[in-house]
Amino acid sequence: MDLKRLHYFCTIAEQGSISKAAKLLNIAQPPLGKRLQELEEEIGSPLFTRTPRAMVLTEAGSFLYRRACDILSQVNSLKRQTVTIATRKQRRVTIGISYLYLRYFTPILMDYYQNRPDWDINVVVSDSSHLEAMLTDHSLDIALMQVPQDRQPWFVRELEPIDTITVVSAHYSAMLAGKTLNFADLNSIPLILLHRIGGEGTYELLRNKLFSTLSQVNISIKVSEPRLVLEMMEQGFEGAAFLPRSEFVPSQQGKYMVCPLAESFAIYHPAIVTLSTAQDRLLWPLQHEAGG
Repeated sequence: MDLKRLHYFCTIAEQGSISKAAKLLNIAQPPLGKRLQELEEEIGSPLFTRTPRAMVLTEAGSFLYRRACDILSQVNSLKRQTVTIATRKQRRVTIGISYLYLRYFTPILMDYYQNRPDWDINVVVSDSSHLEAMLTDHSLDIALMQVPQDRQPWFVRELEPIDTITVVSAHYSAMLAGKTLNFADLNSIPLILLHRIGGEGTYELLRNKLFSTLSQVNISIKVSEPRLVLEMMEQGFEGAAFLPRSEFVPSQQGKYMVCPLAESFAIYHPAIVTLSTAQDRLLWPLQHEAGG
């Protein structure tokens, strides 16, 4: 049962005669009648009752007509969608997002999706050092990440800095709840610090601050993802951590809380980063928009 026979059959049913259907289909009557005969032989039952005035569908013919119309409609829709995909002009754009700012950059990523239909968007989530390497070898077009320390190879559009917050496990709630913290309040408390895989970043800034302020610095764990910090606290880690405010999610079980810092400690600087080379000119309108 091929699609062409179904199309011929539906046309005959709609026109009420082979002669009218043949004229509409622009084919001769004998081949059209032969196709109908072949379909009836395949079904094993007549599909029309022939009368002097018109061809009337049998019960089997009515059932086949309804289902055939559905099938042909789906085939036509599939063809249109495939042609649309095959002919539309798209540029494959690979976007890297740092673990450090997953929640912060999600609205920007959605803006790209909604407002740039000509982009075939592919997303990579990784550490900032890895994203820099991928930009360098042209595996990425855009990186949404911490501002690179070395600006030379990059075109950087800095966004608004994000506040640093302290997340403290419930174990210390009696001592620290409701308090605006000084760094000295974290003396000897086990700490989880965010740490990029390669090069220097926010970890080094925090470490230097801690060692210059505390008599006992207790860095217990270094991780690359804010989500993992919160999950470890949810699972019972007793200590404290520093996070960008954008990445904080309240504890469902009350296992940790936020304590504001008494002094501003601006280390989280998100940015849109591309290579400053001619082949990336397409991205300049994007960078202009991001900068307001």
